[in-house]
Amino acid sequence: MRHHEDRMHSPLSNSIHKLHVKEYLEVTTVTFFLLATDEEDARNRFICKLAGIHCYDKLWTHILVADQEHLTNLDDMLWEYPADRFVPHVVRSARSDTCLVTLGCEDQLDGAGEILINTTSAVPNISSQFSKICVVVLTKERPQAREQYKQYRSLGFELFHEVHDEESDSESSIISTDTEQT
Repeated sequence: MRHHEDRMHSPLSNSIHKLHVKEYLEVTTVTFFLLATDEEDARNRFICKLAGIHCYDKLWTHILVADQEHLTNLDDMLWEYPADRFVPHVVRSARSDTCLVTLGCEDQLDGAGEILINTTSAVPNISSQFSKICVVVLTKERPQAREQYKQYRSLGFELFHEVHDEESDSESSIISTDTEQT
């Protein structure tokens, strides 16, 4: 049984906990965020928002990307988006003692974490090291996401999904107050 420390919660962090977080987790939860677009920049903006929310709630978050090009693009965007702030992060394949957000493209990680944002089309070997997994899916990737969903289900993870339209998404609505179990 994984135990999370009692924390002071901001209104924004409270909305995260309404998503699918329980004070005591026995099973890793996976939420598929289905975006209503095929634009890679829209996915990266969504990831920046998610990482920012988790960072400011003091949850250690690792973002797993498929390749060096995506890592470089996302690394730059985390410093620049949204325009009024940035998400402090480091590029590495180990948990950082000084930074809550790490970014890497290797399917190995030293240490366990709280949140994994998986941008790859595979179920990573490191999945069981996290309490929560976020999978951000573009419209064109839904067939692969179905296969990924089946793989997570076969591992016994608790599964959820949410549909998001970037135009109507604000930071507070990304993590909705109620999820639809799939």
